[in-house]
Amino acid sequence: MAAPLTVELGNAEFWQDPHATWREARRRGRTARTVKGETILLDAADCDTVHTDPAWGQLGVAALERLGIRDGPFHTWRARTMAAHDGAVHDRLRGSLSRSFNPRRVEPLRAALGAHAVDVLAQMARNDRPDIVSDCARDLPLWLICEILGLPQSSRHEIDGFLAGTEEGFTDPPTAESRQRAEDGIVALSRYVEELLAQRIGSPGEDLLSDLVASESAGVLSRHELVALVVNVIGGSVGSSRAGIANSILLMLQHPEQAEWTRSAPERIRPAVEECLRHHPPFRTGRRRACETTDQFGLHFEPGDTVLLARQAANRDPARWAEPDRFDVTRPEQRHYSFGWGSHFCLGNALARLDIQVAVATFLERCDGAHLVDAHPWRIPFTADEQLESLVLTLPGHRSR
Repeated sequence: MAAPLTVELGNAEFWQDPHATWREARRRGRTARTVKGETILLDAADCDTVHTDPAWGQLGVAALERLGIRDGPFHTWRARTMAAHDGAVHDRLRGSLSRSFNPRRVEPLRAALGAHAVDVLAQMARNDRPDIVSDCARDLPLWLICEILGLPQSSRHEIDGFLAGTEEGFTDPPTAESRQRAEDGIVALSRYVEELLAQRIGSPGEDLLSDLVASESAGVLSRHELVALVVNVIGGSVGSSRAGIANSILLMLQHPEQAEWTRSAPERIRPAVEECLRHHPPFRTGRRRACETTDQFGLHFEPGDTVLLARQAANRDPARWAEPDRFDVTRPEQRHYSFGWGSHFCLGNALARLDIQVAVATFLERCDGAHLVDAHPWRIPFTADEQLESLVLTLPGHRSR
């Protein structure tokens, strides 16, 4: 058997189209490795294993410490979030959010989000060079999370400013400048959330912010945990949805026959978006840590050893999908890995799915005849989420409202 392929994750060109590399890695064997020797999991079943086998757990703040971030506001915030914990602490934090993120609470917002999407696309069409990333994909998730939290829609512009810095906290490798922007952003956003909570304590409503305030009053959450969770919800809901919207619209424009099939019946948007999510997962990778000595995937691991989960490779595992590199919105549905699995399965997946479904459906309805200015837009390297730098269009077929 050939030696595992060594993958240069620090090469910006690799992230533009990593799939040829993942195919070669899979041809050589079950796993690959990074330049630093970390094991990379390629198969969907193996990624499932490290999310369900108790021999594996979250990295916690070690995910930041491996980047050299060992203290400061960003580190302190991350230590209070769900992603930093397993077991009872994780379950307690997750339980305080789960009621507000179930599909029954999210689905009633579909019509209002759709109306807002129509307005956003109408405004976008007035631009000389409309850009899906800046003119659409960023706004819709902000609008939806403001509705979920019970915030006035005017808040989304202020929140957007805070997020511009915090999103850089997981850049690998970080720079002194990106770290400072992340630290400044998390401090500003946390202070803003504190102000929101002070207002909500005296006037609760039927929204996530009120639910979390009630959890604090009941002793389920501390104030520090409450602030950290709200910051986490805001950041997590925007980044993944923005990436999913932009990449899904890109796929539709690259495959007009698939777009036409999706456009022809409203019920087709759901399977079409699932295929978009499989083809371009909003988050590229994840990591898990060995909690005990274990022999798995043909390798030996000691406690503290980590594995990198290549979601892009797992979502094109030929053991799960026939012709996995082919984009096909009509393919039989199989569970993909875009939202993870196990106890840390993405809590906001219903929000992300709604954002993407509404954005794509509205785009296909209102922007028939759109064309890409650049057929292969630049993908921002070294970030956790699959961000496009821009997605500029021409809209000769825009239909006015």
